[in-house]
Amino acid sequence: SIPVKAVMQVVRFVFLFACILLILQGNADLQKKGRVLNPLIQVITFPNDPCTGSSTSLLGTCFTPPECSSKSGSLADGKCASGFGVCCVIRLNGCGGTVISNNTHLENPSYPDKYKEENTCTYNLEKIDPDICFIRLEFVNFVLDGPVSSVSPNWDCSNDKIAFTTPSSNHPPEICGYNTDQHLYMDASYQLQVSPVMTLTTSGTTFERSWQIRVDQIYCGTLHSPPHGCTQYFQGVTGRFRSFNFGLDDDYHHLNKQDYAICIRRENAHCTIAYSAASDEGESFYLSGHPNNPSVNAKAGETGCPADFISIPRGTNGGAGTSCANPAGSFDNLGRYCGRRLSCAINSDVNAIIYSDVLPFQIHVELNDAEPITQPAANNKNRGFSVDYRQLLC
Repeated sequence: SIPVKAVMQVVRFVFLFACILLILQGNADLQKKGRVLNPLIQVITFPNDPCTGSSTSLLGTCFTPPECSSKSGSLADGKCASGFGVCCVIRLNGCGGTVISNNTHLENPSYPDKYKEENTCTYNLEKIDPDICFIRLEFVNFVLDGPVSSVSPNWDCSNDKIAFTTPSSNHPPEICGYNTDQHLYMDASYQLQVSPVMTLTTSGTTFERSWQIRVDQIYCGTLHSPPHGCTQYFQGVTGRFRSFNFGLDDDYHHLNKQDYAICIRRENAHCTIAYSAASDEGESFYLSGHPNNPSVNAKAGETGCPADFISIPRGTNGGAGTSCANPAGSFDNLGRYCGRRLSCAINSDVNAIIYSDVLPFQIHVELNDAEPITQPAANNKNRGFSVDYRQLLC
């Protein structure tokens, strides 16, 4: 007969072998969820949080090394999760392609080299989950040929442009020119499988253009998901928003055919918001100027701003300037603002602080296509706007 001691050794070996198999299987399952398991010591878990690449300074996601290497266009750019994960930065380099991962960076061919080819680049922005409601585009670097003033319609994106297609009819306007550090949101439509599309068209082989655009996918109902209908969405008690192609100096011109909403999340215990033209960016508020009338003054209301304006609901003056006075009489508040100074006092030559207590906080931008075809006066640039906002406590 077999000795009892030998039988017990066989039983212990089989039991130990079965435990190891179970642990290895559990390790494989946990790695799928961003976890690392040491079968002999302990279980270490970490979420797939955002991170910043150590060499690229780009936004990535914390994954296990195998997870990162399995993703197309990935770069393990530094450590995260106390060294147990890697900051996985994903880039899609080329003219067009399909986005299948969150936080993917779209780059022109051979980026950071300039791109001087004539082409049409189509990017399919596939949703990673049917519950995704918005696609956010962060223009880390965005320099295309600017709007053209020599053909009609004037100041149109006739050479280069980026256009957007969404499942809904509410899509962002076409843009071009200099838009580095700008952003916009595209509707992705909850539970729909149809994904947004972004088409970037380049014309001509001399302009040195470049782009690097991060594509973020946002679930419904999160603290950073915007209300529907917002092309831009800002968070925080203070901030700054600009018109597209506001550029680097006063020689830039706002784009035509712009019709969109800028939304600002109301922060806790804040009931009023104040807007003021940026004081450090030259002509920071310049809309509806005409070569025959380049005077430095403000316009407001429907009479003063029949076209090309921003809307601030129930806006009223504060700081510099006077009350909302205009040739039609004095008003407590006005909604439309244009001209060369931001003020609800028509013909004022100084900027004012515009207050609004209408909730939610929202600015509407309306710029038509009837722009002057030339700029004979150096002070007639119609650059657009750069506006600071500050929320006030209740």
